[in-house]
Amino acid sequence: MSDTVRVVTYENPYTFHLLPDFQPYMDTVHICASSSLAQGVKRKNRILHAYSIGELMKKFYPRWNDTEHRFNQYSRLSDLLRDWKDEENLKVIRSFKRNKLNLLITMRNLTEIGLRPDDILDFSKKIEEKLFCDVWEKMIPDFTPYIADSEWNLQGYETILQIFSNEDLPIRNKTIVLHGFYYISPGQHYVFSKWKEAGYELVFINLYNEQFPEIFSFLDENFSEKYGWAKRNDWTLTTDPSTLRSERFASVLQGDVLDGKFEGIHEKAYEYMIEFVGDLEDGVNYVSPSNDQLQERIREFRPEAYEGESHFLSYPIGQYLLHLHSISNEDKGNYFLNDKILMECFSSGWLNYGTDNARDYTDQLNAILPYFRNCETIDEWRDQMLRLQAAKKSSSRSIGKDQLKKTDHFKAVRINPVLRFSFFSVTLKDLNVIKGFMEKLISDAKWIVNIEEERITIKTHFDRIKKLLDESGVKNSFLGSVERDLVNQLEGMLMRPVEDGRTYHVSDLAEAIVVYLKNGFELELEKENEMNDQKVSIQRLEQLDGLILLNEGKGLHLCGMDEKHFPEDSSPMPWPLSEQLIQRLNRPATDMYLYRKCNQGAFAKYLFYLALCYEGQISISWIRNWDIHEQLERSVYVQLLGLEKEDNAGKSNYQYSPINIQPNDIEMATVQNKLLSFPREEFVEMYLCQRRFYYSSVVNGFSSYKSPFHQELLVGNLVKIYAASGQGKLEIIDILQGLFPYFTRIRLRFIVEENLKENYVQGMRKYGLGRRLYYENLEYPTSTIYFQFLTHQGAFQNERWKGSFELMNGRKVNKQDIDQFISPKDGHLIEATPSELCKLCPHNEYCEDALYSTDISKKGFDDIE
Repeated sequence: MSDTVRVVTYENPYTFHLLPDFQPYMDTVHICASSSLAQGVKRKNRILHAYSIGELMKKFYPRWNDTEHRFNQYSRLSDLLRDWKDEENLKVIRSFKRNKLNLLITMRNLTEIGLRPDDILDFSKKIEEKLFCDVWEKMIPDFTPYIADSEWNLQGYETILQIFSNEDLPIRNKTIVLHGFYYISPGQHYVFSKWKEAGYELVFINLYNEQFPEIFSFLDENFSEKYGWAKRNDWTLTTDPSTLRSERFASVLQGDVLDGKFEGIHEKAYEYMIEFVGDLEDGVNYVSPSNDQLQERIREFRPEAYEGESHFLSYPIGQYLLHLHSISNEDKGNYFLNDKILMECFSSGWLNYGTDNARDYTDQLNAILPYFRNCETIDEWRDQMLRLQAAKKSSSRSIGKDQLKKTDHFKAVRINPVLRFSFFSVTLKDLNVIKGFMEKLISDAKWIVNIEEERITIKTHFDRIKKLLDESGVKNSFLGSVERDLVNQLEGMLMRPVEDGRTYHVSDLAEAIVVYLKNGFELELEKENEMNDQKVSIQRLEQLDGLILLNEGKGLHLCGMDEKHFPEDSSPMPWPLSEQLIQRLNRPATDMYLYRKCNQGAFAKYLFYLALCYEGQISISWIRNWDIHEQLERSVYVQLLGLEKEDNAGKSNYQYSPINIQPNDIEMATVQNKLLSFPREEFVEMYLCQRRFYYSSVVNGFSSYKSPFHQELLVGNLVKIYAASGQGKLEIIDILQGLFPYFTRIRLRFIVEENLKENYVQGMRKYGLGRRLYYENLEYPTSTIYFQFLTHQGAFQNERWKGSFELMNGRKVNKQDIDQFISPKDGHLIEATPSELCKLCPHNEYCEDALYSTDISKKGFDDIE
């Protein structure tokens, strides 16, 4: 056996600490492969001096991973590549520019394990590998001040001991225990080797059962002499008399036929993400091979579950700064906006104009966005806003003449039917405020990233961000505690002295900010507590080693366990280096890249076995339809368990609490009289669908349409009116081009020609404009109905449609129907009536009961004139 490396294995993760072979190591430092394992062995196995390797690496490499230093290095790399002169290899340089983050990560990882460009260059065959070494050589001065710290800390016995002593981690008999390292990363291998060279004894302890080579044989190589550790024959193998569920899985995997079934494990298939989210419970340990993707989707449905998370982009300030730095485009020499940028900046709360905050205008912004669908540059957005204001002013003149009050919304929409277009439903006053917000956003973006300025220092750029934060006035008003802490931390980073006084291209700094907002800036919390603070958290599979020991929740749930995501066999090499180059290097630390690539499938089996070691209830689930995949089946390893599936299809995850409010007779009469004062057409909506009536007439005052499909039908109604009034085709196109500049002239011509059919125009002239309706003292043409319902009352042969429109032919509104509408419901939502008519409803985008086109088979409507 090696004098400096031992391997001791165990079969039961719950009881290994009780075995005699582990007693000599109970009082020495216990370095764990994951933070969860460090927590688990402290709590379950009573190992007091457990510490995660992630936290310890930070102590040996102080400042190396600081966000500001990585930001500076990314900026420096961008600057180098910008000015790199190599006409013969322009394609390679362009690929380097597109993949700067991967390029920097590889440089840093290789530097971290003691390699330098000359070590790689001699083995480089491809031009991209040689160019990589050339660029890396230029970056070495930016790494040297920080990597020198680690070189000092790892230089010998005493300096290594000092790091452990600083963290109150005792080393007994020169022994360091390394627990759970079924995979050793190149950086970890380098550090462990330094400890070994300095005279420390390394003791690897790990789960292992020699009865199941199908699961554990990869570990024979992992801890072998090949990588500088121990001979397989010298290992200390311990056994345990108890039988774990995982052993049954291993037996089945190896082809054994067993009686009985797995106890305490059940599986469940979800059709869609929303069903899975509805089943989430606080306190359960969720683990997934796709944890990042799942958490991103869950955050959309349950943002409250992530209130305490620390990533900067999880908070409005992070999103706002991200977008400010993303608006500029150096290649095109301009600034660009889109719907997502505007909506997230408005929603952030960090955008002010005068005394107004954009967060209070998100509904109005959402309503006008369709008007800007053809806009990209900030000048196009500005010009389009001016056109919208002019069109709104022009279309509002008829309302102004009648001197209507704000409460006269039913009259307003009948005098001016174009209010049914969502963007024309926004008041001119609100349009002016939104324009002010847009100008403020553009001004901030231009000030932060002035593409005409060329080069500035990092300090100057940071000062601008700090000034922007100070002037916003938001910090002390409505920020939550975590976001306020993040802003304080950001301000602290911005105010620290910047060692790098060089100037950089402003676009490179903007890109570096974006990269590190997305990847590198997190609140410095106590990581060991972070795992238990969130209401719902989905952990990586690699955290299973400790999660199975933390048996304080309601169980263990393996989710996202479908055939595409588990097992995952992708394992990229450090870009742009090839696998062949790594092989030629023949260094133990870099060989760990090759080991990982060859054993990715083995890792998956091992982790699944580890999960089945859990003593409590285990749930296994997958989502059949999510991401880009449809009808996914369960993972092959889940199939081997032979469990009975619990199917979730068709089950509702939502339970509405009953409403106990009972209005008295006076309240009922007041509401009834108010509703009976509505125009007759509003009750057509009520008979079509009570929820549509509630959203349109009660909540919003009147309905307006936002979707392109609906708006094209509205434009078609205008075409018929103009034609019935005597305008010709070209004249109509010119009028519509002024009102709706987001349509191309070709599209407008198509819409006009579709609606200029003789029977359409005659019908509009005879029925739409020739017949009159009345509301209070207002007389208006029947064509206003076409804008409320997108078409005329004879368009459908549907019985509900025809029955609802009988109100327009003299039928009276039934008071019992009014009473039924305003009576308390068992659920929170007014009842919906899903049908093929949903496709003409202005609320189908967010109504949870709406039928979509795919749900409606051969149920179109005829535009009968």
